[in-house]
Amino acid sequence: MTGQALLVIADIGGYTPFMRLHRTSLAHAQDVVARLLEAVIDAAPNLSLLEVEGDAAFLYAWTPEGLETSTVRMCIDQMVAMHRAFHACQQNIAALNNCSCEGCRQAGRLRVKFVAHLGDVAVQRVKRSAKLVGLDVILVHRMLKNAVPIPEYLLLSEAVFRRTDDSIRSRGQSLAQELEGLGVVPSYFMDLTELAAHGSATGSVAGDAPPDTEVTLLGRFRENFGVVFRSLPYLLGLKKPRYALRLTSQAAP
Repeated sequence: MTGQALLVIADIGGYTPFMRLHRTSLAHAQDVVARLLEAVIDAAPNLSLLEVEGDAAFLYAWTPEGLETSTVRMCIDQMVAMHRAFHACQQNIAALNNCSCEGCRQAGRLRVKFVAHLGDVAVQRVKRSAKLVGLDVILVHRMLKNAVPIPEYLLLSEAVFRRTDDSIRSRGQSLAQELEGLGVVPSYFMDLTELAAHGSATGSVAGDAPPDTEVTLLGRFRENFGVVFRSLPYLLGLKKPRYALRLTSQAAP
């Protein structure tokens, strides 16, 4: 099966190196990343999850011929919604979590960014699993290695950018990238925080920041007990980490 699809990667980053940290910190960090990724994925019901790739989620939407522009509008809205869901979940964790380990303390430093590309893909099935393959799948993954100067952004390929509305294009900044094996590829980035504040292509997900979390003793108990309980299988070696934490030299500001 082949067709045209809109490809989106939601990528979480910002943890400082964990090489020196205690196993408890690593296990709790796994729990934090898992919950943030799940919040992001749940906020995009119109995008299909293909797979979780470390601390990133690879999503897609089939794009019937002639509906590329409407699919791109939907996708922009979904990415803004995912950004809001990420920060709502992050705010809850920061407000209720009393754990002093580095994995929990640094949860507030995490950031989310998105890359999107429109291209031709094929479905490759191996036993019960299915993957999207093709040059455009490679391209959207290589877009993650970029020189965008802000921590939270949308990075759109030219194929996506030219199908956005004027309100989106007016905020885009050009960024020509040299992608390995693909040459110079034009792309455009925009500040995701600014976009969320002023509304997306249709304005349907614009709005204020998430409301402050209500802090109660019961809420704190549930949060802290949940982190400990969910992390226990990793600490005991009964479960392998599903999310690979990116090791960066400096936490995002």
